[in-house]
Amino acid sequence: MWKEVAFPAETAEQRRRMMVDICQDHVRKVLEAVRELPLLIDSCLRNDLPGINDHYNRIVKLEEEATSLKRVLTRELTESGAILLSREDFLRLVALNNEIADAAGGVAFRLAEIYNRGWKLDKKVMDGIARLADAVLDSTTRLRETILSLSYTTSKTAELAKNVEAAERIVDAVYRKVDLLIISSKMKMPLILITRDVAQLLEEMADKAEDAADAAQILALSAF
Repeated sequence: MWKEVAFPAETAEQRRRMMVDICQDHVRKVLEAVRELPLLIDSCLRNDLPGINDHYNRIVKLEEEATSLKRVLTRELTESGAILLSREDFLRLVALNNEIADAAGGVAFRLAEIYNRGWKLDKKVMDGIARLADAVLDSTTRLRETILSLSYTTSKTAELAKNVEAAERIVDAVYRKVDLLIISSKMKMPLILITRDVAQLLEEMADKAEDAADAAQILALSAF
């Protein structure tokens, strides 16, 4: 757990390293939450209610932990004052990452509610949702690699950010197919609407990952 650390003669570079460390811990929590989604979906496909609820609770916990780290970063940036010129870049990065975790919580809640109510989704639709979740996991994994590179060189960050962009394009392609599967299915209208929400949230997670990768590049280039 991060705690406030006081440095009598703290330099901007020391402060920057601390902020980068917190961002890297934060995106790790976000990625762990996203990793739970394919596992939750697999439990849905097997109609394993204990498994569904277990993965849902893990996602909620990780979402809360990510939000807690976001608050730590915000507090530390506030206390940095003028010593750190890139405060807004750090805030944008962690805010975008946190939105990924929030969306993962939204996906998990909807799926858990569907199956706990005894409803079932079309098998082809759920298979499509599973493919979409896997693609989103790949984009988030590549985002974490990009943020880890902030400890190294600007060129490495730019190189890895391109991988996030490529992964996001794959998510878009899968999403379009899944959306057509949903609206052409024979599910009842409430299920169609909820499932489209799930697919849209997943697609938005990849969009946020791409935006966060862009923010990481800006942070890598900004003056500290």
